[in-house]
Amino acid sequence: MRKSFRYVLYLMVGFLIYQVIDSGETSLSHTEVKNTLIIAMIVVFVLLLIVRVIKQRYDDRSDKDS
Repeated sequence: MRKSFRYVLYLMVGFLIYQVIDSGETSLSHTEVKNTLIIAMIVVFVLLLIVRVIKQRYDDRSDKDS
């Protein structure tokens, strides 16, 4: 995935979350949403770190095989 596409995807997801929170149709309070988003950000960060480690291991193995 190209970096520019990734940033557009992040922007769209952030805008969607903003619209859902600001729509007033949710039963969640702003405090609950804030806590949920903090947890979601931490989970996404950890998943990205795991994917990065797996990708580096795969790249290291392919370099050794060549």
